[in-house]
Amino acid sequence: MEIRKLIDDFGDDIYALALISTKDFKSAKEIFVRMTINNNEYPEETELFPLIINEYPLCREADSNDSAVTLTGVELDQKKQKLLECILQKPFIVRSVIHLHWENDLEPEQIASVTGESVKYINSVIGDLSEELVDALDRSYKDICVKICADDKLKAYVIRSVTSGKKRQFEVREDAVPTHKWTRKQKIIVIIIAAVLTVAVCVVIPILDSYYQMRREEEFSSYENLTSDESFQYISDDEESLSDSITDLS
Repeated sequence: MEIRKLIDDFGDDIYALALISTKDFKSAKEIFVRMTINNNEYPEETELFPLIINEYPLCREADSNDSAVTLTGVELDQKKQKLLECILQKPFIVRSVIHLHWENDLEPEQIASVTGESVKYINSVIGDLSEELVDALDRSYKDICVKICADDKLKAYVIRSVTSGKKRQFEVREDAVPTHKWTRKQKIIVIIIAAVLTVAVCVVIPILDSYYQMRREEEFSSYENLTSDESFQYISDDEESLSDSITDLS
C-alpha cells in the first residue's frame, strides 16, 4: 500500500490503539513507525483488521506508562476527560478490549483472535463493565479517539523516510523514534551500579570522613591534655639540648 494512503486511511487508528494501550507517547510513536514503514507488505485493498492483528503484539511488548491517568495534549471537556481517565486506570487488556470494541468496532470473536484470549474471556471483560461506563463509551469514546492523532511532523517524517528509501534513518530525537530500548539485564546493571554509587556517597565516604576527623581530634586532645610535669620535661629537655649545643660551639 502506498505510504500516504496508509497513513491517511489508518495512521490515526494505529496511533490511537498504541497510545491507549501503552499510555506512553514514545511507545506509541515507535509502534506507529514500525507499522507504517512496512507499508509495502500490505496490498492496496487492506482493511484495518489485518493491521490491528500485526500491531497488537507490538503494543503488548512495548514499554507502558502504568502510572499515567491522562494523556497530555488531548483536549476534552470535563465528562470526556473523566471517561478517558476511567479507561486509563483499567489494566492493559481491558483498555485494549475497550478500544478494539468501541473504537475499531470489532466483535468479541475478532478481539479474541487479535489478543489471543478466549471469546468467553473477552465477553466477560465487556460484561463486567458497569452499565454507566458502557453508556458513556457508546456516547463518547469515538469522540475521544478523534482527538488522539499522530502529529503531522511524525507523519511527514515517516513519509519522507519511506519515499527516500532510508528507513533506518530514525534517530533518538524529540521528533523521531528511539532506536534503542533498554533490556531488562541492562536496567538491572544500571540499578546495581547506581545503588553501589549511592552507598559509597551516602555511607562509605561519610564514615571515612568521620574517622579522619575523629583521629585528628584525638591527636589534638592528647596534646592539650599533657600534664604540667610532662610539659616542663619537654621544655627542660629542649633547654638542655640548647646548652649542649652552645658548649660545643665554645
